Amino acid sequence: MRKEESEIRSFRWKNWKTILRMGGYLKPHAWGYAIGVIIISISSLLTLMVTRLWGQLGGVGTASSMKAESAMEATDSSISFLPFDLNSLSEVGWLILLVLVIQAALSFARVVLFAKMTEDMMLAMRKDAFEAILSMPMRFFDTRRVGDLNSRISADITSIQDVFTTTLSELLRQLIIIVGGILALLYFSVKLTLLMLATLPVMIIAAILFGRFIRKLSKRTQDQVADSNTVVQETLTGITSVKSFANEAWELLRYGKSILEIRTLAMKGAIWRGAFASFIILFIFGAITLVIFKGAELMTTGGLASEHFFTFLLMTGLVAGSIGGIAALFSDLQRGLGAIESLMELMDEPQENVETTEHNFQPPVKLRGDIVFSSVNFHYPNREDVTVLKDINLKIAPGERVALVGASGAGKSTIASLLLRFHDPVSGEVSIDGKALRTYPLSSMRKRMAYVPQEVILFGGDIRTNIAYGRFEATQSEIENAARKANAFDFIMSFPEGFETLVGERGIQLSGGQRQRIAIARAILRDPDLLILDEATSALDASSEKEVQMALDTLMKGRSSLIIAHRLSTIKNADKIAVISNGCIVEMGQHDELLSNKGHYHALVKNQEVG
Repeated sequence: MRKEESEIRSFRWKNWKTILRMGGYLKPHAWGYAIGVIIISISSLLTLMVTRLWGQLGGVGTASSMKAESAMEATDSSISFLPFDLNSLSEVGWLILLVLVIQAALSFARVVLFAKMTEDMMLAMRKDAFEAILSMPMRFFDTRRVGDLNSRISADITSIQDVFTTTLSELLRQLIIIVGGILALLYFSVKLTLLMLATLPVMIIAAILFGRFIRKLSKRTQDQVADSNTVVQETLTGITSVKSFANEAWELLRYGKSILEIRTLAMKGAIWRGAFASFIILFIFGAITLVIFKGAELMTTGGLASEHFFTFLLMTGLVAGSIGGIAALFSDLQRGLGAIESLMELMDEPQENVETTEHNFQPPVKLRGDIVFSSVNFHYPNREDVTVLKDINLKIAPGERVALVGASGAGKSTIASLLLRFHDPVSGEVSIDGKALRTYPLSSMRKRMAYVPQEVILFGGDIRTNIAYGRFEATQSEIENAARKANAFDFIMSFPEGFETLVGERGIQLSGGQRQRIAIARAILRDPDLLILDEATSALDASSEKEVQMALDTLMKGRSSLIIAHRLSTIKNADKIAVISNGCIVEMGQHDELLSNKGHYHALVKNQEVG
């Protein structure tokens, strides 16, 4: 996956209506989130109270507080309602401890409450997202990368989870602290607050923008390092070509240019980081010093009590930290909203009407296997300018075996995909037993078919599970019998774990021929009404092919079968052979008849494209 594809996109505000789709997931937890908001509000106000009490603790007993005592008693009611002696260090300390205990309990309750509600939401969302992907038609997968789809379920949902678990609650908390803190600061000293608001927030916002620019520069450096690593990887992977063409000097030059760019970007970043450090020392610390200087001046003249001065300093730091953190929270929120938009767009994609739960389960239909392709034309959705099938007319009678032959890319596998309704014709119609294919319940129809593809990809479990994928309720004896018929039993039992042998990701632990026999065993176990074989014996050696072909001959008796193959052993006994060329059926007949015609089929056999 490319770097830009791996990043969660930012939210586009013009598409804000997609966020309303989250209502269905939020509705069951509405009261819980309302309680959570109340808890956050109380906790934020307690944070401001603790800051005020810290200031009170710092100012108790100072000489300056004595000077301003009468003024404070006359005007300060911010904490005078508390039933504590606020001039007693011990009582203020116990009060702070009490408030901290309450705040800790509220924070614990808030974290657990939000985590439970969010996990319940994500459980439903993950299930719905995966169900949506499974229900997509094959044309959807023709234009999507597996990594991108996996990212929707993993990275996107994780980003959404972060929003509802942390980001929204923290954003609300910081906003309450900023608003409440500024109001409290205005209460203590309007002049000092206006001075702080005129300097410190501006400096903090400038520092945020400064830092964002440096992070972007750092990312460019990291990307360049990745590009240089790509040069190394490509060179070492193709070292045979490098050596044989004596291009060591050229590869070294290419790598040298790449790492020189790394140095240039790194030095540029170092200069800006140095400037940023100087900015922090000069302006941010300078603004803080100015506020402290002015506050100290007011305190010495009796215009500000020491308790208020200490509180002002602590609360200024709290407000400044909240202002600094809120930009990152907005950025996280935007990424989370972008993830919601991305996921909802995925779930809005047109889907197949397939069975995904017991509620929409329909019993499999019984197919006689009377298949008709009537004037079928087709092109893939992402390649509309390339017509793959042109005016295909093909009939497969019940129990008949029809083989499709032709050069690679002629359209043989596409005919099989139309029969499975992986795609629908652009024009024309495919019917089974006199009914249009599109009128059948999709899952019920496919349950009466068995498909053995040319490229067999097994699931990462054991052999037994992979064979049972054809019919999960099958007994062990039925699975073993299917393996025997597919000439797979002997090699399976040669493994120490037998049917419990893990096949590895995509079946990598097995050879191509072994994977193909597992797929054939799966098809045999299904006992289908309609069999589709797409080069089903292509990876078998001659002796194995003979035995498997006998099993397939038995399996195909009484079943309509569509066979795509290049080997004569698979084709010559077919009831009918259709020769495909450039998306058209150019010949049709039996093996001997087509050979005697000396047409396309004869040319394929002669050129060993069938043989």
